[in-house]
Amino acid sequence: MTANLVSLFVGSTTAQFSTSTSPTGILTITDGNFSPNDTTSPVQVTVALPPFTRWNGVQPAGHAITALATPSDCACPQILRYTDQDHHHGGEKTSVNIGLNLCLPTNSPLPAQMPNGAVNAVPTGNDLCTDLSRSMGALAAVVPAQPSTPPPGSNPVDLYFVHSTATLLGTQTPNVTQFQLFNNLTGGSLPTTATSKLCLLVGPYYHVSTLPPGGTFIHQHQDFADYDIVQVTVPPAFTNPYVVSLSIQAGTYTGPDGNTHSGPDGPRNSTATYTPSGNDFDANSSSVAHPVSQIALDQLS
Repeated sequence: MTANLVSLFVGSTTAQFSTSTSPTGILTITDGNFSPNDTTSPVQVTVALPPFTRWNGVQPAGHAITALATPSDCACPQILRYTDQDHHHGGEKTSVNIGLNLCLPTNSPLPAQMPNGAVNAVPTGNDLCTDLSRSMGALAAVVPAQPSTPPPGSNPVDLYFVHSTATLLGTQTPNVTQFQLFNNLTGGSLPTTATSKLCLLVGPYYHVSTLPPGGTFIHQHQDFADYDIVQVTVPPAFTNPYVVSLSIQAGTYTGPDGNTHSGPDGPRNSTATYTPSGNDFDANSSSVAHPVSQIALDQLS
């Protein structure tokens, strides 16, 4: 079969939330094709929303959004998908507005710096994009300050994590990425008194191959462009640092040309959050969520 070569791109605007009592926001996703060859099949767009945000359920005009994953824990991102039916060439593009609500955490205020989400666009049908480096990216949200007072009698904690970037070598043996988790309030202050939770978004174009102790899949990828969501439960009163290691591996797909393809060289940006539960309350939530990334090298062409 002769594939139709295209050159897809995707981007987004920063979601701006209102300052109303129940803040709402709009996230605009844009996808298109740089190639002079028209896309002949729909472009599949997959969006991992920033943690602590949720789609409002309203369908954008001309598009049908499906929620692939809606975790009950606000700290874990929601994953959405839709298809762009328009045929594009030479820089033509489509913009889709997605309405958002905030999903407020109960054991901390919203982070001062909202963590990133992610988005990607892949071809379908007979279309083939051999360089997906422009077809994935991070997306961000800006929210108004949300005052949050620790409940009376709650136990103060100060959670944060450090992440070690892993390098993916094609489709070789899975590599290990590591998180070191800390509670900065120990000694004179109480340690954590309840379980805490690390939530990690992984993907696209690579996935988690081995879960760590205490780890579960909140959502497991169903195809090359989907994401994994892993949550790791951390026991209370742990000793700093609590180390979480998991294996990740590059994914592949068979294109309409019959050849095996994978993602491009370069970074794979995703997001992690580390949040308390029970009676623990983290007033300094700016350190509990931030982007993390892996580096991909020697990918298939």
